[in-house]
Amino acid sequence: MRVLLNVTAGELHGPGGDLALYRNWMRLSDERLRFHLLPSSWRRRAQAVVRKACEKLARTWEPARVRQMLHVAARALVLPRRAARGMDLILSHICFPLPQPPVPVIWSSQGIAPPPYYERGGRWTLEDVVFLYRFFGPRADALLIATESGARSLLRWCPELEAKVHVVPVPVIAPSRDVEWKPSQTDGIIRLLFVGLDPSLKGLPELLRAYEQVRRKHPHLRLEVVTRASEDWKKQDSSLLAQGIRVHPPLPHERVLALMREADLFVLPTHADTYALSAVEAMAHRCALIVSNFDPLPELFPDAEVGFTVAPGDVRGLIERLDVLITHRALLRQFQENARRRYLAVHDPARVRLKLEEVFHSVRNRRCGRALGASSSGAS
Repeated sequence: MRVLLNVTAGELHGPGGDLALYRNWMRLSDERLRFHLLPSSWRRRAQAVVRKACEKLARTWEPARVRQMLHVAARALVLPRRAARGMDLILSHICFPLPQPPVPVIWSSQGIAPPPYYERGGRWTLEDVVFLYRFFGPRADALLIATESGARSLLRWCPELEAKVHVVPVPVIAPSRDVEWKPSQTDGIIRLLFVGLDPSLKGLPELLRAYEQVRRKHPHLRLEVVTRASEDWKKQDSSLLAQGIRVHPPLPHERVLALMREADLFVLPTHADTYALSAVEAMAHRCALIVSNFDPLPELFPDAEVGFTVAPGDVRGLIERLDVLITHRALLRQFQENARRRYLAVHDPARVRLKLEEVFHSVRNRRCGRALGASSSGAS
């Protein structure tokens, strides 16, 4: 089966979880299921500029209907019709190909998040997102949603789309060699890791306050931070190092994975997230986790199984859970083992690939069945 991804080779090199998903899909290609990229063109690059302008305008534009149509313009992508030649279907994440291509379109997204996500994020309102699903949903042959939680929320607002919804987790490419040993098992130093480009949104200030308190009791503690550091942060570099904190600018993916291989505990007390792909990657590298407790994160990172969940902004709760895991090493090691098993059970590429193939064949057979029915009706 030949599947066209709605992304060019040049776009794949950009940052962000949405493009990471495209990269992971590409790595699932083989002789039976082959993913293809769009060719680069000046039209595509020009359209990217227009889409970004529409997205920027939509953040402040009123009335609501104008803002929502700007969101549609920011999510619509015009594909050359020749790009779909020889393809069995198109898989498009977040953006939607318009006008309607001649082959089936599967639209991928995270579903609808809880209202506080949109209140904190500031770029969208819940009503904007519902509008997009009601606009693009009927045009798609199927909707690929990454979590059961996201799908339930979507169907609460758009029950008419139920027949099109398929839940398939995000494939995460694990290291070819399992991480069976952590440096802390030799030197006794527990290593924490935080990864988030927006430090405030991802809960880094709360983590730092909690870390300061916990390290007074547990001096053999280190924290690696990967984020966009402000100038104030850079000025504090020496004092942070004295506290066992090392701040990295955004790193190449391989460097982040190397930090995960050494980390014991991945901490993400985020205020807004719809999947936390970096936390899934940490599970693949046998990291226990502390993450926020709003949907869909407890579905992906079950509390007291792979680590703990904590309310966003709850520094006291964060301190208590860090203390438990650092004090009780056997529990920490058990969570690390459970995290790896959870990754293999849910996100392992081989498992996700089988689910994708089922959806692809179902969509293609349904489209062929409709075409055959229309042909028979016309003949009669």
